Amino acid sequence: QAPRGRAQAVGGARAFTLRGGTQTQGYAMALFRALVGATVLLIRRSASATSSPASADGGVQAQLGKYVITGAVRGPSAFRVRVLPAGSAPFETPMVDPSVTDAASESFEGDDGPGIRTAFGSLAIAADGSFTLRGPGGEVLTRSKPLSDASELQLSTKQKALYGKGAAPPDALTLTCDRAKPLVCNRATYTPYYYSADGYGALGAVNSTQEASLPLEYKTNGAHITWAFGEALELYLFPAPTLVGGTKAYYDLIGRPAVLPRYAFGFGASRWGWEGRSYMEDVIKKFRSDEYPIDYFITDFEFFATETDYNFLPAGKGSYNDFGWNPKLFDEPQKQLAEYRRNYNMRMAGIRKPRIGNTQTLNKIRSKGWVLPNGEPGGGYPPEGHYADKRCLDFSNKDVRFWYAGHMAHYTTEGVDFWWNDEGETNYWTYHFWNIAESTAVGWKAPGKRFFSLNRAFTPGMARMGAAVWTGDVTANWEDLRGTPGMMLNWVIGGAPYVGCDIGGFNGDTNGPLLTRWMQVGVFMPIMRVHSVISAKPHWPWLFGEVPARAIRLALELRYRLLPYHYSLAHKLYETNEPWIRPLAMEFPDDAKAAGIVTQWMDGDIMASPVVRQDSNIDIHLPEGLWYALGAHPKASMSVVVQGGQSFDYNASLDFIPAFVRPGTVLPLAPVVQHTEALPGGPLEVQVYAGADGAFDLVEDDGETTAYSSGKVRKTAFKWDDSARTLSWNITGDAEAAGSKAFVKVFATLFDKDSRHILESEPLELGSAGKIHFHQRDLLP
Repeated sequence: QAPRGRAQAVGGARAFTLRGGTQTQGYAMALFRALVGATVLLIRRSASATSSPASADGGVQAQLGKYVITGAVRGPSAFRVRVLPAGSAPFETPMVDPSVTDAASESFEGDDGPGIRTAFGSLAIAADGSFTLRGPGGEVLTRSKPLSDASELQLSTKQKALYGKGAAPPDALTLTCDRAKPLVCNRATYTPYYYSADGYGALGAVNSTQEASLPLEYKTNGAHITWAFGEALELYLFPAPTLVGGTKAYYDLIGRPAVLPRYAFGFGASRWGWEGRSYMEDVIKKFRSDEYPIDYFITDFEFFATETDYNFLPAGKGSYNDFGWNPKLFDEPQKQLAEYRRNYNMRMAGIRKPRIGNTQTLNKIRSKGWVLPNGEPGGGYPPEGHYADKRCLDFSNKDVRFWYAGHMAHYTTEGVDFWWNDEGETNYWTYHFWNIAESTAVGWKAPGKRFFSLNRAFTPGMARMGAAVWTGDVTANWEDLRGTPGMMLNWVIGGAPYVGCDIGGFNGDTNGPLLTRWMQVGVFMPIMRVHSVISAKPHWPWLFGEVPARAIRLALELRYRLLPYHYSLAHKLYETNEPWIRPLAMEFPDDAKAAGIVTQWMDGDIMASPVVRQDSNIDIHLPEGLWYALGAHPKASMSVVVQGGQSFDYNASLDFIPAFVRPGTVLPLAPVVQHTEALPGGPLEVQVYAGADGAFDLVEDDGETTAYSSGKVRKTAFKWDDSARTLSWNITGDAEAAGSKAFVKVFATLFDKDSRHILESEPLELGSAGKIHFHQRDLLP
């Protein structure tokens, strides 16, 4: 019999069991001076005033040759440098959140020329059109060369490598680059953003596109970073001493990522080729009967059409229905979807393409000039050829968006929960404006409902709408599995905090071990879903043998145990603009080896280190300090402690997922549930890893609506006092925010380096506050 320890809790003694054994007032003034043929204008504005995107710029301005260069504050932590041909109107990029409030600023005169100063740094523009960016302590971060008519801007640097470009498969295994050109493509997204270890980040914008790319590029040679931009440029600069700070400042500008609906943090099953209603329902029932936790399924062309449109000519086809239902799968869609929700707690998403196939509809929209002249790029990365020519909608036109929303709205009424947006690389901004149209449709029919979509590529700022992204049509092989974490990390730094992938690989046939290992990677990704091409075996766990099926079930159970953890991290992201998915280079900037690792990453406080090799071997690097093996795995029966500052090889059994946490980690876990509607499902487990003080804020809400954005949340602040060996908590906010999904009981689990045992308390009522105390004597050798 396992030995028992004692602990004191609010309300009296509780028994514990040992598991296993083991702003500056501003001024209003204008100063005009003529210097060397250049004009410099300095304007001060009240530091207490707020601004809007439509307000006149307050800042500094210089004219040189054909260009006017202006500097101003934009958003809470950025400067905007505009380089425009004289007489041309400024533009606003879709990437910047129009609702952001500009930071307080004051003007000054300095050696670098007139400038503007904020709490986060200063920007000065000289008479020759050059500018100087300084940090909050006055340190020079970068200086530009005098502006010329060459449509290039050069910034000083000491860095040959920059973060934040995005990624494609060829560079998925590295976080840095020496150049980037913005592009959206199947299997690739490159952004006009970088973070430089010089101590700042930069986001470039232009007012034109080149189909799926922008006529904009940056590159570094280690002495200068050169922006090539054509006729006009907006350059947003964020002083920040670290990659963490730079990424946060970037997200501050492009907009707070919306909290996705709770079910999005579960698991989903997708495929191309659902055969019919009976097959679809059999699959839903099988997931439930065999207890593979799941919340949604996703359908391809077959949900609305009886054929694909890949071979259609520009004229389209008269019988094609772009906004209907395929009766083979959905002969009574509203009734079916209601039943799937009611009986199986399964939600449905459908695919959308940004084009039209019906002849009559095409004639109508062409007469209005609503169709792009080009088609969709073909293949993967780099793209090859094109298709769907002269059938793709121009979503940058607000009339197109209004029309499209009108045709899409009925789906929300009928029960479609979210959209899977595919093949939207018809223009660099298609995905952005397409999501606006879709969210409009949802808002018309379900006011207050959270909008959620999954997109094949992204542009910075889409996440503020609730748009997530997946990494495109990957191939079912170990190489693409190994590249998946790096794609995710590069895209997160590039502006997409919610990333998923086609688990198991889209193209080609997968196998049991490959699918299992990919599922284990998916546990620690923001979005987790399987998907496969029509010709491949669907990625249903039971089709790959008993051993892989059991390991996949364990991975899904871990995913669902992490629901309160991941959902709370999503709220923290919304509140702070700090992504919880982070490369080791961001978390451990002084660890030279960690800087190059992309197959391990931080999922909040968890270092995910899953297997991505066919031989089940993994090279694990643990930065300095003490590390615990994550104890959320069902097999955990003792505290396993490893000293960091070392790397080691490990061979993992198929059902094991290596992951680690540091002392002071406070980790909230749900019981194993089969879907998010089953929450809370029992007491909340709070795991504590002793050796340092720690804290975690558990955030709960209704999981469905935008009420959280107006403060309708319940927050439970857990704190671990290591010296007192006490876990305490205090609940604030709206006590009813989560309704029946709120946790009402809690128990604590203690992992301690001084004992091999894992100590568990009995469940307590959460109430409005409480504490659990562990006695030292509870820890037995």
